[in-house]
Amino acid sequence: MEEKETSKTSGIELRYTIAEDAEPLRHWLDEPGILNAFPMADPLEVDDSVKHWISFSKYKSSLTALSDGKPCGLATLCLMPYRKLAHQCLVSIIVSKESRNKGVGTLLMNNIIHLAKAYFRIEVLYLEIYEGNPALSLYHRFGFKEVGNQKCFMKEDNEYIGKIIMERIL
Repeated sequence: MEEKETSKTSGIELRYTIAEDAEPLRHWLDEPGILNAFPMADPLEVDDSVKHWISFSKYKSSLTALSDGKPCGLATLCLMPYRKLAHQCLVSIIVSKESRNKGVGTLLMNNIIHLAKAYFRIEVLYLEIYEGNPALSLYHRFGFKEVGNQKCFMKEDNEYIGKIIMERIL
């Protein structure tokens, strides 16, 4: 890991994600309104997602941010299991409500990009973001470009929410 720390993120530490980070991740996904940015709809789907994110900890492709020793954010490289796809991967990131707009997302993105490039030799990162998600500006700052849009991707309460697909060539 290459910790790039700014004055906004002083006191934030990073470590590789461990199985015990599942509980804070589940808690963040249970926060009111957060599922507007994720496709899960109920506790069973949240549990499946948490298991998926945490499963990458065995490859050390997931980082957890800590504030005062407690998890406050998590970023995961969802590695591809097939050789023909191993050059690229999906990035998933979440920051706790209390830690948003304090540089935690920036710290996680800096380090997950470094991990992708230096350790896993990833050439292309991509992510999916839903329309209206304020994290879009963070991804643009990190050089992610919009490469696709799926207008009717998610349906909630009989309304469609579009998905923006973004990528960054490393």
